[in-house]
Amino acid sequence: MTPPDSSTSTPRVSCLMSTRDRPQFVRQALRCFAHQTCGAAELVVVDAGEREPVEDLCAGFSSVRYLRAEPGATYGACLNIAAEHARGEILQLLDDDDYYKPTFLDRAVEALDRTADENTIAAWDCFYVLLPHEPNVRFSGHGWSAGATLSFRRRLWERTRFRDSGGSQDWHFIADSGASIERVCAPELYILVRHGENSWRNLGDTDVDTYFHSLPRSSLLVADVVESADADFYAASLGC
Repeated sequence: MTPPDSSTSTPRVSCLMSTRDRPQFVRQALRCFAHQTCGAAELVVVDAGEREPVEDLCAGFSSVRYLRAEPGATYGACLNIAAEHARGEILQLLDDDDYYKPTFLDRAVEALDRTADENTIAAWDCFYVLLPHEPNVRFSGHGWSAGATLSFRRRLWERTRFRDSGGSQDWHFIADSGASIERVCAPELYILVRHGENSWRNLGDTDVDTYFHSLPRSSLLVADVVESADADFYAASLGC
């Protein structure tokens, strides 16, 4: 399945994705984007990989544009490159290794549209967490502004670009912009996936994986909250 063709019209939403040497997750990320019900969207993939470029994986998707960054370019630099080439009035961050339900983009745009304030970022207040070798997802709890869910208007980025650095770009972007947060409580639409090679490693002074393992397991199985083909992917790649 390919996403709706936005090549002949200007998309309202531009999804920004930075990736580096994770082709198996990029395949899954492309599948997530292709299944989005928000038709007026494009995906801009910026690849800073040093070993396994994913240009061939992106080929054939009319609404996906592939850009090659300098190998090893920082996460912030890649996001700025993606934003520079984006055509939409709304910019949406998508991580290459997380799971987005088909109605995720629709819900993000709906949240952002609730306010006319240009200095607003829509973000997920809570989400599910998928850990390796666990059949059940865990619940994050409330009060987050999940970085891989940030949605904002282009004019906000034009005033506040991402820092040219590695981690914590979401936190810095929120702090640097001084934006207010429009929180979305829809954990069934976004799953943070931990696989052992995530770039986000620390939560304050705590190891991120240690923290997520401390969360209570929900009664929901992975197969209860993802599409069937996606459940097969996580079973094969993470042993879930």
